[in-house]
This record gives sequence, C-alpha cells and structure tokens, in this order.
Amino acid sequence: MLRFLHAGDLHLCSPLAQFAPRTAARRRERQFIALEGLFADAVDRGAQMILLAGDVFDSPTPDEDGAARFLSILKEQPVPVLISPGNHDYLREGGVWQRHALPDNVYLFDSPKLSCIDFPTLGTAVYGYAFTAETAQAPTLGLASDLLPDRISILLAHGDLLSPLSPYAPIGGGQLELSGFAYAALGHIHNPTPPRQYGRTLAAYSGFFAGRGFDEVGAGQALLVEIEGEHVGTTVLASTADTFQVRELDCTGAQNGEEVRARVRDFLLSEAIGNETALRLCLTGHVGLSCRPDPVALGALGEGFALFEVRDMTVPIFDGAYLAKDPTLRGAFYRALLPQLTDGDEETRSLAAEALRLGFAALSGREV
Repeated sequence: MLRFLHAGDLHLCSPLAQFAPRTAARRRERQFIALEGLFADAVDRGAQMILLAGDVFDSPTPDEDGAARFLSILKEQPVPVLISPGNHDYLREGGVWQRHALPDNVYLFDSPKLSCIDFPTLGTAVYGYAFTAETAQAPTLGLASDLLPDRISILLAHGDLLSPLSPYAPIGGGQLELSGFAYAALGHIHNPTPPRQYGRTLAAYSGFFAGRGFDEVGAGQALLVEIEGEHVGTTVLASTADTFQVRELDCTGAQNGEEVRARVRDFLLSEAIGNETALRLCLTGHVGLSCRPDPVALGALGEGFALFEVRDMTVPIFDGAYLAKDPTLRGAFYRALLPQLTDGDEETRSLAAEALRLGFAALSGREV
C-alpha cells in the first residue's frame, strides 16, 4: 500500500493587496503555519511522499525570506517531496527554483517534457513536467506500455483538464485513459469537482490551500491519497489557513437604513466568525422604497475583521397596482422598468430595482 499527500496551488508569498499591509503579512505567516500543520498531519497519517502540483508560489520570484522559509519546512519533512512547477512559479532564469539550493529530500521536475523519478523502495514512479513560461502546450503523457514495470505510476502535473483550448497545459481525458497512471495528482483548478476516473487513472485536483479572494470561499484543502492494488482512494485534509467567507442576511421588511444597520450588528454579534476572516455580507430581501443603507456605517460594524464588505442586493417593495395606473412621471418610470423587474434574470432584476429606488429618490427631490 502507498499513501501520500497531494497538495498544490499554495500561492505562497501572495501580495494579498486587498488587505492592509500588516494584515496581509499576518495572513501570509499563518499560511506557513497552516502548511507546517498540514505536512505534520499527513505524515502522522502515514504519508510516504508529499506531492506538490505547481503554483507553490504566487510568482516565479517570490520574497526571498518566504522562499527560504518554505524550503526549510520541506527540509524538515521525513519523506520525499516532489514539485511540478506551474504557471505562477514557472522555471525561469533567476527564478526561485534556480536561486535556492533544494534540500536533499526535495525533487523538482525541471523540463517541459514528461520525465520520471523512481522510488524503488516505495515501489513507485512519479512522472511530471514543469512550466517554463506562463503558458504551456498540451503535454505528451505517453502510453501505459511506456511506464516502468512493477511500479505504482503517478502523474504529478499542473494543467487544465476542463478546457481543451486552455493555454495552461490542457490535458485530455483520452490521454489519461491511455496513460496507465494509477493516479493523476493535478494542480491549477482551485475549486475542483470530485475526483474522476479515466480508464484505470483516477484524476483529482487538490484545490486551493488558502483563499486569496471571494472566489475561494471557506477552508482550503489538500488530499491524502491511498493506493492498494487497484483501489485508489482520497481523503480531504482541511487547511487551517485564514479564510474568505460569504454570508447572506435577509433584511425583508426593513424601512430605513438604521433598521438594516441594527440587523447587521445583531447578525455579526450572533455569528461565530473569527476576526481573521475576510467577510462579504450580502443583504437580501424586500425592503421599503426609502431604505438606503449607509455603506460607511455598515462598514464600521466590521472593523474587527481582516476584511469586511457589504453588498446591498435588497429589492424595494412597491405598490405595483397603484404605480401601473399612476399618470405621473413616477408611474411612467415604473412601467418602463417593469419588464426588467419581473422578467429578467436575478442580476437584471437587482439592477432594475436599484434603478427604481434611485429614480424614485430623484423624483422625490432626495439626494441620490
């Protein structure tokens, strides 16, 4: 039986420019701590190798101290560590992989062509390639007959299994079916679907390790992979790095901005959300026409978080029967927006509702 950790898309040393500098620095430090915890957990669970499927760093020339910190963490691991550079940390002259000597237990794929690193004592051969630029053509994975005999064969690769026209090393499902690998440890897709079988090859993305924006919500992850005979299984190991979260708050019935502010305040007090969280709060529901939440006042409620955003997605309540017959400019304005308010998609309805709110405010002489 073989057991190993499959991780990738760490994006260490990311600038995290949406945060204040000190907050970003704390976040990067806790990401290193989370990585140390992940490796320790995997080794405690019996991992015999650590496979990193590219984009270890957010840039091919990351901060020198951060790069040295990462390599020192790898040196402490009691198992081999294999790295397949991706489109963010690609191999380049003067880049991170050339500037630093790798620890003896670290193996780096350094060619855009598929190559093999054999571990006879583990009965395992790992195949991989490296990005040598920001983009890469489709790799040639070969056939099952090309693999070393009497080995568990694993592909470690950064590439795009979802789009055949991708500029990031597109990998075809047909290629994997012919390859004969027991497992394809992939990186590049940050929010992956569950592992998928291609012939005898189980292909999986490890997913993002630490979110860098509101498109990477919740805890990051890596996979603990176990291969025994023909069976290949994966177990998700959650990251303890700081998170981005998106929550919704129903403000239905609120008649003014102060009511909304009170609901937001109570929501934040009642929810167990850590101070280091980057939180986006989406306000939903039907509210009064004069309900205009003050973004500055709402933002002040979230000053204790690493990052706090409020998105007003509420829809105004209006008397449609009256407005449909209203002979004034107010009624005409409403009737012009009615198709978008009722028949459009969610985004269109939301935009039309905001236009209605602003238009009615302007027609009433209120400041918009």
